[in-house]
Order: sequence, then C-alpha cells, then structure tokens
Amino acid sequence: MNRTGFVLKQVRARPLRSSLTVAAFALSVGLLGFLLVLNDALQKDWSQYQGQRVIVTAKASMFDRLPIAYLSRIEGTPGVKSVAAFDFILAFWKDSRPENQVPLGASGVDELLDVYREADVPAAAVAAWKADPTGCVVGPILMDKFGWKVGDRLVLKAPVRGGVLETTIRGVMRYKLDNGVYVHRKYFEGMTGEPGKAAMFWILAATKDDVQKVTNALEKAFDNAPYPANVMTEKQWQLMFMQMLGNVKALIGSIGLATAFALLLITGNTLAMTARERRGESGVLRVLGFGRLEVAGLLLAEAVFYGVAGAVFGTGLIYAFGRFAGDALDKTQLAGMGPLLVPDAGSILVAVAASGLLAVVAGVVPAVGLSRRPIAELIREPR
Repeated sequence: MNRTGFVLKQVRARPLRSSLTVAAFALSVGLLGFLLVLNDALQKDWSQYQGQRVIVTAKASMFDRLPIAYLSRIEGTPGVKSVAAFDFILAFWKDSRPENQVPLGASGVDELLDVYREADVPAAAVAAWKADPTGCVVGPILMDKFGWKVGDRLVLKAPVRGGVLETTIRGVMRYKLDNGVYVHRKYFEGMTGEPGKAAMFWILAATKDDVQKVTNALEKAFDNAPYPANVMTEKQWQLMFMQMLGNVKALIGSIGLATAFALLLITGNTLAMTARERRGESGVLRVLGFGRLEVAGLLLAEAVFYGVAGAVFGTGLIYAFGRFAGDALDKTQLAGMGPLLVPDAGSILVAVAASGLLAVVAGVVPAVGLSRRPIAELIREPR
C-alpha cells in the first residue's frame, strides 16, 4: 500500500468523524468565500451609470441645503454632462411605523431623468407626470410593497406645511431597484417653503474617466465658497450610508477571522484525537524504517485531505450562499447586489488557499508531537 492509500484508509476508518470534519471545512470555506464576494460587491457599481455620477452636498451636514445658484457653476464645469438639483425627505404612508417609511425625492422632470438614466420611465408616463404639477413617479419596489397602482392618490405624512403631501401616481420606473416617490421640484418647494435651495446636486459626467476630473474641479471651486460643499462619487455616497450601520468591512473581517479560528480549533481537535489513536501504528511504522518526518507527513497529509475535500464542497457553497442572498435581496433596494454575488477566480482561490493553510496549521502540532515520541513509548502505550 502506498502512502496515499494509507492516508485514505485512515480517513475511511472513522467515516463519521471524517465527514463532519470535511463538512466543517466546507461550511467555513463557503462562508469565507461568500464574505470575500460580498466585500467585492460593495466596491462595484450596481448599475450602468453609477460610476459616472457625482454628488454635491453641504459640507457641514447632509441635512443642510445649498444655494440653487451653485447649479450654473456646476453646469459650466468641464466634463459635466447633466445636473439635477435634488431634494429628499422621509415621509410615511398611512402611519409612522418604520415599515411604512417612504423616501420622497423632488427634482425637475427632464433633469432627473437625464441624470438618473436607469429610471427608464415610459414616454407616456413622463408626459402624464409633466402635465400634473402635483403628480409623481414611483419606484417598482414601493408599488409592489404597498399595492399601489397608476392613478392612485397618495396622502403622505411628511415634514412639510400642513404635515401631509398629496400626490397622484402618474408613472412607474422600469428600474427594479428603485423604492422612492419623486415629485416636481416646484411643488416640493411650495410645500416646504424653502425656494432657492437644494439638498444636493446630482451630476452625470460625460464619461467615467471624467468623474475624477469633475470631482477635483468642484472640490476646489466650493472649498472656500460661502456655503462649503462636499463632493463625492455616487459610490462613495452609497458606502457612506452603509457605514452608518457600522464599519461594514470590519464586520466582514471579524466574521471571517472568527470562522477561521473556529475551523482551526475543530481541525486541531480532530487531528489530536487521530494522533492519539495512531500511536501504535506510528510505532510500527517507525520500526519498519519510516522516519520521523514521514510519520508526521502522513498525519499532515490527512489534514490536507480534509482541507482539499472541504474546499471542493465549500466552493459549491459559495455559489449557493450568493444565490440565496441574491434571492433574499431581490425585492429590496439592495437588489443590485444580487447579480454581483457571484464568485470570481480570485475569491475562490483565496478561500481554497485559506482552507489549505488552516488544515496544515491545525495538523502541525499533532503531527510533530506524534513523530517526536520514542518508538518504545509509542508501542507500549495502550490505545
């Protein structure tokens, strides 16, 4: 029997233990790989134009407002294709429970649709929206969530004059990731009583290559302005909101480290029991001429088997976790992450390498301890 056959025989000798160890590796590799995929997805663009947009907000606070006069300065910046002055508040449908919260945005129709090209509102709906000064268009997530239909009259509780904002649905965006209600900017200004100011400016650069140029130019232009402004890419804006929930990267890293440490303990315990059970066999192998390194290598080879087998099954779990998470997010505003939760070669390679490394590290101490014991002690000790 060659060395490979000997290792496989030892693995088969304890099928339940071996199966559980491989399953622990597979789950850990699947989770580690999924965390890598999730981290990559957070850095990627969720839509075709996201990497082409820039956002300008007040520097002191995102809730402060900027003069609408900044619009002409932004439009004159080289590399800017379109600009939309944009306002937003949180409103509520029916009551003030969190599940009935409605993001309410306001902008000029043409400007918004030119910058927010993913919206893809049908031409007939755009015409109907323009014809109704108090009308709105709505994202499909809210339409599905509340069962709204085109033509419905909405009465939203909002921090405006009178405490409510009334609007009629004139169209639905085709962009399935949107969950907002969008009204005319003039109507919104009349309800809030704050004309001449905007919460932010939403900019579409001519190309993705122009984004950094536009960002740098506007940062310089507004740095010493009467109302200093903060300029960032839309991706940075999105990540800023996610960071409000906590340090996402630190959380992902912490879960990964905890998973790796737990796997190390599980594998180390399994191999320690294996080494204890094989004292007699190891003594016989030493008598037959096997060196200390060869005896240690056999136990390490078993650890590597667990790592490789776990990595094979774990790779499948990475895809399964990504598919499950994508389906869970499908009807939410994070649905854009779903198509990005697919592992690439780099994520799989890192997860597999981590599996192999953990297997070797877990097996070193038991293997070295077993190989250093005297032959007579190994043979005489009871099993």
